[in-house]
Amino acid sequence: MRTVSRVSVINKRLKKGYTTGTCAAAASAAAAKMLFGGEDVWRIEVELPGGSRVEFDVVDIEKTVESVGCCIVKDAGDDPDVTHGMKICARVARAQAGITITGGEGIGTATKPGLAVGVGEPAINRVPRAMITDNVSQNIPDGTGVEVTIFAPEGTERAKKTFNARLGIIGGISILGTTGIVRPMSLDSLKASLIPQVDIALALGYKTIALVPGNMGAKAAESRLKFPPDAIVQMSNFVGYMLDYCVKAGVEKVVLLGHIGKLVKVAAGHFDTHSGKTDDPVELMKKLIRNETKDIAPMTYMIKVNTAEDAALGLAKLGYSRMLDKIAEAASAQARDYVDGNLEIGTAITVLSGEIVASDSASRKIVKDAAW
Repeated sequence: MRTVSRVSVINKRLKKGYTTGTCAAAASAAAAKMLFGGEDVWRIEVELPGGSRVEFDVVDIEKTVESVGCCIVKDAGDDPDVTHGMKICARVARAQAGITITGGEGIGTATKPGLAVGVGEPAINRVPRAMITDNVSQNIPDGTGVEVTIFAPEGTERAKKTFNARLGIIGGISILGTTGIVRPMSLDSLKASLIPQVDIALALGYKTIALVPGNMGAKAAESRLKFPPDAIVQMSNFVGYMLDYCVKAGVEKVVLLGHIGKLVKVAAGHFDTHSGKTDDPVELMKKLIRNETKDIAPMTYMIKVNTAEDAALGLAKLGYSRMLDKIAEAASAQARDYVDGNLEIGTAITVLSGEIVASDSASRKIVKDAAW
């Protein structure tokens, strides 16, 4: 009997959406058409990078003699996007020649090197800029010049729920997208959102970085190991993916720093640490400890615990911190094998308090040698 993946069935039912870049292009095209056509435009068709065309409803039209502004309500489909439902707007004004694009209210400004836009520029990426230019040019007379200002009334507030501030994009959201389409719950999109952190670190001269699963590891890296904030890179569950990119980008040294429940998975050879893709962390700890010692005391204790947190705290209290250090060593060894020795890698392990309860000699050397 043929089986069908439940995930594939769900994905077929999920609705696709459109990027902030597509919405900005649609608002710009509609405003340009109204500026030179005179009549209100309540529906606009735009061309996506792949050549397909889509239509959008236009809202909030505002006209003056020299400019027209309007908005598109962003529909992210079934993707859990923080910009879903917000208005992405454009104001198009007459200019002497060419099409220039600027950012207005609610659009972030780049303040760090290494991003897709230069320092001081509005966070409107290359593909959205091209989409705006192409679609505006289709709706204005040949040889006419315009200035396009992209703005988002809710952008400053919505940006607080994104990575923007950490990436050095201040004051609002980014106008993004490569295909113009948002594919629901795309892991590729989530992974891609992590990459700019590495680029920024390198652009600022940091060849040594801390890779952390989340905010807990980030706080420990800064407060306990004294990593500069821009040398701390969040990797979520994608350990292997981020290690690969570090090699490709030119990072030299990495400290893996995070909770025992995540890093024991790396020690067991798992490079996607999502809970649905690995064994229970306590079971992984048992296997690793069993391979390291014949002493029955650690294993006797491990039988009684339910979480990796309890296991780590209890082993340390009982005087078996060396077992935790062995897990750190194993994580580093697995990671070095994963990248074929192309990175110097060490590991430090925390508990929920942020205390570092284990580390290997490699991580200690990397931190000692780092010239912050």
